[in-house]
Amino acid sequence: MNATQLALLLAVLAPWLALTALALPALRRRATILLPLAALPALLLALAGPDPDAGIVLPGLLDQARLALDGTARAFLLPGALLWLLAGAYAHRHPLTHPLRFAVFWLLTLAGYLLLVLAADLLTFYAGFALMTFAAYGLVTHTGGVTALRAGRLYLGLMLIGEVALFTAVAWTTMLAGPGNSPDLVGLGAGMEPAAALLFAIGFGLKLGAPGLHAWLPRAHAVAPVPASAVLSGVMIKVGALGAWRLLEGGLEIPGHGDLILTALGLTGTFYAVAAGLRQSEPKTILAWSSVSQMGLVVALLGMGAAGTSPGAPPAAVWAGLAVMLAHHGLAKGALFLGTGLLATAADRFTRRTILLGLALAGAALAAAPLSGGALAKAALTSGMPDWLAGLTGTATALLMLHFLRRAASHAPEPEPERSTGGNDRHGGMMGGMMLWWVTLAAGLVLPWWVADASLRGYALTASAIGNGLWPLLLAGVLAGGAWWLRSRWPAGIGRVAVRQPGPDRSAPRPLPGMARLAHWWTLRERQLHRWPVIGRVATTMILLLALALAFSATPALFACKQAPADAGAGVGVALAANGRVLVRGELPGTLAAGCPERGRQAECAGRFRTKAGA
Repeated sequence: MNATQLALLLAVLAPWLALTALALPALRRRATILLPLAALPALLLALAGPDPDAGIVLPGLLDQARLALDGTARAFLLPGALLWLLAGAYAHRHPLTHPLRFAVFWLLTLAGYLLLVLAADLLTFYAGFALMTFAAYGLVTHTGGVTALRAGRLYLGLMLIGEVALFTAVAWTTMLAGPGNSPDLVGLGAGMEPAAALLFAIGFGLKLGAPGLHAWLPRAHAVAPVPASAVLSGVMIKVGALGAWRLLEGGLEIPGHGDLILTALGLTGTFYAVAAGLRQSEPKTILAWSSVSQMGLVVALLGMGAAGTSPGAPPAAVWAGLAVMLAHHGLAKGALFLGTGLLATAADRFTRRTILLGLALAGAALAAAPLSGGALAKAALTSGMPDWLAGLTGTATALLMLHFLRRAASHAPEPEPERSTGGNDRHGGMMGGMMLWWVTLAAGLVLPWWVADASLRGYALTASAIGNGLWPLLLAGVLAGGAWWLRSRWPAGIGRVAVRQPGPDRSAPRPLPGMARLAHWWTLRERQLHRWPVIGRVATTMILLLALALAFSATPALFACKQAPADAGAGVGVALAANGRVLVRGELPGTLAAGCPERGRQAECAGRFRTKAGA
């Protein structure tokens, strides 16, 4: 085992070693000190660079689990491990309701994330995906309040639907690959059944918070503790993009105009999430809707990538844009959430203004301001859509960030509770949190330029790119100023129902009733879709349909070799059951080999026969 393989193994085992260390009473009292240390080996591995030839195989675990760090895994691991480390250090320096319980669920979630990112086969990927999904429930419901438990139930219900779809797709794909064989992620999408691809899309789309599958995201991120919200929004939701990209780079072809539909759906979700976020008042909820909007851009990028998979691989420009988006959005959104937590406890005016300045920088980066990481991501978007449309996405994001800054500045500081772990005082915790936050903000501004290729960097520095980044911000400023002026003219606010005043005051301006009625109707419809009876019916229907699909798809495979005599197959099956001999892959008894002369058919029959004979 060389150094790279040892580092790969240590990165995956580090969270489990930290969980084991919590058995010591001394560490149990200061459990959060292990959170940044558990992500450090993964960060060092990502900094060392990809080495797909230095993978390792873990025999006896998940049918020989395989781990490797290729270019795709490194693009997700580098910003992800950095944010896990910084958010973990933030959690250690700030009070938590239940530090030990938070540390346990944090480490389990991190263990699942690292396993799925570094997985080289499908079963290992799914094991990490499921572990991360269900362990994150403990982070969402950490405070134990009524709102947190309600958001946790919604998260768990929708994730169960996604896991049913994903588990069925994984089982289907593994069954078609043959018994005892976990398919490699490389080339997984080539020749995939359309129904299996649709199931993968449902599972990955729910985790990504794709448009129409985003219901859990605003509520879960708003109630989770600040460091948990940072990794939920900055890291975890992007594993859906990792799964989708694994299929696309593996040669998955979307039939018809599916790529155009995917791109249109992503752009629609981008603007819809901004409209929904503008109606919110809590800063963390606004940031959650901003994540939904940004994930719409990721879906649009995936749609552009799907448009070029027919030759065998997505366009390189799309992958370059997606890699920049991962680094840019993850760290910028992490800085926004961590800064919001600091602002909520900052009392003096200078500290609050400093935090607001940093939040404005992170918000401008999300809005694709010139010379920011967002400008690099926008340069990739312009390769598949008109410049004016990409500019409007920046305008929409800028409007939402202005609204976020206004609401965050208007919130009075909350009293910070005493640390139950006997840690630093209030001033020391604030100063340490400020340092970690500035590091996160600086990493979000610098890292996208490091991971971007030369063509994107060169285009982002041109005068035309700088001009294309300025006019959306100026337009957002004009629209925001106009909205505030209209709000002063309409006291009830545009889109809100005015309170009826006593007396017929005909001179007072009135709100727009049509907009208010439409917004109210849409809000009610969305809430009805998120109720438990609706989720339960959808989950039950999906389980029944998927079971029927598996049954009908497995029936022809069991009788793939129609030429083989039925009595001969039964006789050999009894002989195998009696002596316990197991057929190796590709081997076939002579009586069945006569019915399947082709070598490929022999291998298929051997796998089916072994399953049927119970060997």
